[in-house]
Amino acid sequence: MAGGFFRGTNVEQDQRFGDASKKMMGQTKFSSVLKKPVNMSKVNLEAIKPWLADKINTLLGIEDDVLFDFVVNMLEESDTPDARAIQVNLAGFLEDKAPEFMQNLWSVLLEAQQSEGGIPESFIRDKMKELKLKREEEERAAARIRASNTRLREQSEQRRPRSGRHSRWDADNVESSSRGKPERVSSSYSRSYRNSRDHDSRRDYRRHSRSRSNSRSKSPTKRRMS
Repeated sequence: MAGGFFRGTNVEQDQRFGDASKKMMGQTKFSSVLKKPVNMSKVNLEAIKPWLADKINTLLGIEDDVLFDFVVNMLEESDTPDARAIQVNLAGFLEDKAPEFMQNLWSVLLEAQQSEGGIPESFIRDKMKELKLKREEEERAAARIRASNTRLREQSEQRRPRSGRHSRWDADNVESSSRGKPERVSSSYSRSYRNSRDHDSRRDYRRHSRSRSNSRSKSPTKRRMS
């Protein structure tokens, strides 16, 4: 209980607090904007709920679903809610922050009832600004990607050898690829080498054959002489 007021109790729900609530309303300072009536039938409350929840969370520093539902219920109780009664009811929750909260809330509701579709014009402008910033950020990101791709292509072109010229990258690649691989011999040299080996083999074969023939021819003579 704060100042003779039970937290969460509407001043119109219990006659026991009628006099206390009237006294509190007489002692409370209200913003001049709360004197202007709001017709909730012209207000799109669903579009305002996200703003309302964010405002409550900012004031309290935490998420408070109970207080959020309490404010929504008071706004939905009547097509013409009493702004001063709502502020008195919120004093137990928000204490000295209640006047600031009600001034902001009532300004939003007044703007909404005068706007097409019951959505405050400021909400529409903020949303359009948010979408514009998001689109600009996406365009900047796309531009950075294109610039990066362009630099990569330019670097690739610089490393590519020009006509009749080789870069050091090519020299390194040739050297690394040639390591561990046998040197290739031209086909003409290979044929000449094979022909030379065949010629030597035939010559050795003929020499060996003559040697065997001579040894056979000399063998009978030695036996006869013995």
